[in-house]
Amino acid sequence: MRAAIYTRVSTAMQAEEGFSLEAQEEILLQTIERKGLQLYRVYTDPGVSGKTFKRKGVQEMIKDMKAKRFEALLIHKLDRLSRNMGDIIAFIDMVNKLDIRLIIAAQGQDEIDTKSPMGKAFLQINGIFAELYINNLREETLKGLEKKAKNGGRHMSRPPLGYMFEEVGTK
Repeated sequence: MRAAIYTRVSTAMQAEEGFSLEAQEEILLQTIERKGLQLYRVYTDPGVSGKTFKRKGVQEMIKDMKAKRFEALLIHKLDRLSRNMGDIIAFIDMVNKLDIRLIIAAQGQDEIDTKSPMGKAFLQINGIFAELYINNLREETLKGLEKKAKNGGRHMSRPPLGYMFEEVGTK
């Protein structure tokens, strides 16, 4: 059975350092070997948010899924696939209709049966927490930026090209 791997990290820094992508791929390759599957391809989206499916790696993977180029898809965790509940539900429906096995390696030895009521519930609950994480992160980031601005801090880490920061007194 041919299997594809999908990996993703959210920030360019994570992608450049490479550890997380490499770690995800290593775990997934071990899972492929343990389950006796044949690697078809590794799809990846380095330094891209999981907020939407408008990602090159995901789109290529979906195209190949529909073309029946592989029969199993391995991801490290559900939030690597998406942090949007609507996208997760639509993706699981597509996986089930195409009869693709979805294997989430971080869940241990057990494979989640996305066609069973318990498997669907498990994925939906995990999807809710993935979406909650990104929404909470947005709120916390904005709170921090507002506090920094009130205290006279800068909201950028570096100025736009052609500009310099200049201290203009203190608060």
